Amino acid sequence: METATFNIPSISCSACSNKIQESVKSLKGVKNVSVDLKSQQVNIDYNPDNIGPQEIKKHISQMGYEVI
Repeated sequence: METATFNIPSISCSACSNKIQESVKSLKGVKNVSVDLKSQQVNIDYNPDNIGPQEIKKHISQMGYEVI
């Protein structure tokens, strides 16, 4: 298990947070997603045998969020 942390400056409300959390959690290999609205960060625990940070980042970007 590995952890990736991304800054998502466009997260502004709990609806955004929930949308990201549920969508990313549905990806194969993602075990846990934690979104912090105050810091505008998302921490993702994932299995590197199934998915990598670039794929997760791309998925969030395709949802319409800027990912740093």
